[in-house]
Amino acid sequence: MPKRRAMSSEHASDVKVSGHRNEEDFAFLIGGEINQGSHIDKKDVIDTQHRFHSVKAGTWWQVFLYGRERLRTNTIFQGLGNLADIMIACLDAYPETYENYLNDKEAAKLNLQPHMRRLRDELDNPRLFRAFLEKSMFDGGNADYLSVTLGAANRAREDKAFHIFHKSDVVEALAQDIMLKNSQKRRAGQWDDQKVTFWSRHHRRNIGELEDRHDSRIHYKEMKFRLNAESVYRILRSATPSHNQVAPQVTVYGNAIRMFRLPN
Repeated sequence: MPKRRAMSSEHASDVKVSGHRNEEDFAFLIGGEINQGSHIDKKDVIDTQHRFHSVKAGTWWQVFLYGRERLRTNTIFQGLGNLADIMIACLDAYPETYENYLNDKEAAKLNLQPHMRRLRDELDNPRLFRAFLEKSMFDGGNADYLSVTLGAANRAREDKAFHIFHKSDVVEALAQDIMLKNSQKRRAGQWDDQKVTFWSRHHRRNIGELEDRHDSRIHYKEMKFRLNAESVYRILRSATPSHNQVAPQVTVYGNAIRMFRLPN
C-alpha cells in the first residue's frame, strides 16, 4: 500500500468541502437532496424513493475514525461479538498521553501486538465480518446504497460519473474477496502485527486497513478503518457485472438495477 502521510488541517478541510460538493452534485444528478442531519450515519443523500446513499469519492475512503468513548457507547459495535472491546484494548495498549508514547514507542508497539492479533481473529468469523462491513459502511444497514465517483473530488459536475451499488452487493462482494491478515514489518524500526490489513484476492494486494491512529496529539488513540477507492470499485464491478446506465452520468449495478429509480 502507498505510504501514508498525516493529513494537515488545511487538507482535511479541503477534503470535507470536496465531499460536500460531491454529495451536492450527486443529489442534483438523481433529483435527490442532501441529508441535512449528521453525516456520521453514512446517509449523505436521499433519493426520490426516500432511500439513502453513502456517497464516496477520492483516492482513500475513511470509513470511520472512532475514539475510545465512541466504541464503548456504540450499541451496534458493542453487539458484534467482542469486536468493540478488542478495539478498545488496542487503543489502551498506548499510554495515556502522546508525549509518553513518543518517549517509548517500542513499548507501545509491543503492547499492541497481541490485541491486533485478537482483532484479526475476531473479524475472521464470516458472519461477524459481514456485520462489521454493514455497520461500518452503511450504519448497520440504515443507508441503502454506496454511490461512488472516481477521480479528483474537485472536478466540475459535468466531468463526474457516479456508480450506484446496493448495500447487499457491496457487503457480499467484499466479504467474498477480502482475506484478513496482520501487517508485517518491511524494514528496521517497524514491528509486526500493528494493523489488520484487508488483502484482496481480486487484486492480490492489500486494499485497506484497520489500525489505531497515533500520528499527532490531535489524532491519538483513535481506531481508523480506510479502503482504497479504485480497488473497491474494481472489486464491485467484477462481482456485479450487470449494469444499467440510467442517465449520462449515473450507472446502477446488480440489485440496485431493480430497486433504484430516477424521477420521471
